[in-house]
Amino acid sequence: MATWKQRLIREVKETTPGTEEATAATDAILCREVTFNTLDANYTELDFLTGREGAQAEDLSNVRAGAQYQVEAAAPGAVATPPAYAHLLESSAMAMASDADDTVFTPLPVGTEIPSCTMQLRNGAQMQTVIGVRGSFGFTAEVNRRAYFTFTRQGQYQAPVAFVPSAHAFAGWARGLECTPENMFAFTLGGTKLCATSFSFTDGREPRVNDYMNCEGTKLTPRMFTGSMTVKHPDIATKNLVGMVKDVVTEPLIFTLGKVAGKILTITAPKVQIKAPAEQDINGDVGLRLDLRFLPDAGDDEIEIRFS
Repeated sequence: MATWKQRLIREVKETTPGTEEATAATDAILCREVTFNTLDANYTELDFLTGREGAQAEDLSNVRAGAQYQVEAAAPGAVATPPAYAHLLESSAMAMASDADDTVFTPLPVGTEIPSCTMQLRNGAQMQTVIGVRGSFGFTAEVNRRAYFTFTRQGQYQAPVAFVPSAHAFAGWARGLECTPENMFAFTLGGTKLCATSFSFTDGREPRVNDYMNCEGTKLTPRMFTGSMTVKHPDIATKNLVGMVKDVVTEPLIFTLGKVAGKILTITAPKVQIKAPAEQDINGDVGLRLDLRFLPDAGDDEIEIRFS
């Protein structure tokens, strides 16, 4: 009998996008808040004239499969080492590069082929392999909680098969750090420290499977990084946030979690517009929630994710 605890996801980067790769025990994803989409489709009612009342069957089109899940935003624990989920960021259209001992992710230039993954969904009752998987992603950090990435993945549907028990391994997965003063190195806007309770962003993309009748594959819609932050309302003399909203002032934003080499995650945005200010009660303090728009400065650089 299948049990809920048997659910597992594996993902491995494909050598040739859209061509199935075999998955191994070490390809298991240490994830949470998981939703399997073993069969997504568009349903169209037949609506034929039959001379009688009652429902008719619906046709399925654009059949696809995928999953949504969260991964702790953990640095790998050692310098010059990519995180265990590097292939998930790459297949979300983020280019991976090395900068001295750091691993850096930035938006992939338009027109560059996006890597893809083979995903295996396992639940104790069946196994399903999904190929050509790409997706969108986001990031969330909240006070006293571990920061995490959210991934929404889609690829080519293949029929499930009978479940076969197999080993899985998570040795390469580090735990993320909690967003607490002892772990936070920086949260600044335009060089000014802001006391924050939350910070998040999404890439604004949507995975699309088989948009063309004669060319199969998963594409991603154009990116638009947006997000939000909630901060303690600074005095005007310190930072006039409302004035910045009014005058459409853009400034760089820096989020750095971790203080020890190998365990540092830094998110940098060179030009951020803040908008839609809304007061918040932060346990008696006056807070301000602001929407964020991440703008490119010199190309494909509106956001950088760095592990150091």
